[in-house]
Amino acid sequence: MAELGEPGVEEWMDVELRLVADVGIVGVPNAGKSTLLSALSAARPKVAPYPFTTLVPNLGVCELDFTSTVFADVPGILEGAHAGVGLGHEFLRHVSRCRAIVHVVDGASPDPVGDYAAIRTELALFSPALAAMPQVVAYNKVDLPDSADYFSDVVAHLTDTAGPDAPGLDPADIVAVSAATGAGAVDLVRRVRARLAELKVPDGPVRATDAVNATVPPKKAAGLGAWDIEFEGPTRTWAVTGAGLDRFVAQTNWDYYEAALRFQRVLEVTGIANSLRARGVKEGDTIIVGGAELVWSDDRSEAALFEGWLSERKAAGRVTQGSHAWPHAGGS
Repeated sequence: MAELGEPGVEEWMDVELRLVADVGIVGVPNAGKSTLLSALSAARPKVAPYPFTTLVPNLGVCELDFTSTVFADVPGILEGAHAGVGLGHEFLRHVSRCRAIVHVVDGASPDPVGDYAAIRTELALFSPALAAMPQVVAYNKVDLPDSADYFSDVVAHLTDTAGPDAPGLDPADIVAVSAATGAGAVDLVRRVRARLAELKVPDGPVRATDAVNATVPPKKAAGLGAWDIEFEGPTRTWAVTGAGLDRFVAQTNWDYYEAALRFQRVLEVTGIANSLRARGVKEGDTIIVGGAELVWSDDRSEAALFEGWLSERKAAGRVTQGSHAWPHAGGS
């Protein structure tokens, strides 16, 4: 005897790919993010002296002090990125899966503080949770005189706590680096790891399916114990409903006599048949169970069941299946 299986589920879903990394590297175009990634890891992203050299996210694994940290470099973010300007809106979602942010500030920019504020605004507009992530500022290009000379001024502004809009950063979270020469890279990695250590780490390994399983509970098989009976007097119709019962009926292949026999036994074992008798079911009444329409018979013998099943199959033009249709030894 074979079953039909459960009905399938059809859904339309928007699936969004997000890279999983420990730290996301953000900043304005040409701030030196890709160069910094190459200095921190063995990754070799495209590096060139013009904006938007990075067109796709890049991952790099930093090995330091016998510990690995995964960094993700995303394309430069422009003002208005949260609304779709530039490439930032397309790739900011990758940063949302990170646990911390390295904000690369271009020390050679005419306005490093303004660049920092613009990126922070875009992060907050894209996702408040993204803006609330722990961050370490990498003040880049200190190998250039025009950049190194203003480092102390930038630190003073970013650590300012006066006013509601003041950055108020911890001075330890601002690290001077030179992505081109590698200066300050070790200090940056160690500071980032210190911030990561402050975060609560979930128990056990994190898997790619955890986020899905946390929001979509697994489907559980329903039992056959819970069911209800409703009666329609004018048509002498009894409707038997129940999640587990409906599932069982959907899997039943009525072309097998053995399946019909098993279903009759289920009605007896679950008490449905006795409940119908107690409520006054009569010969010839219609019984609807999970979309299957049956006719009640007071004769519960297997001979009567087989005769009724066979006549119904023939009337419907269905091919019968099962052991009764197989050739028997010594048969004609």
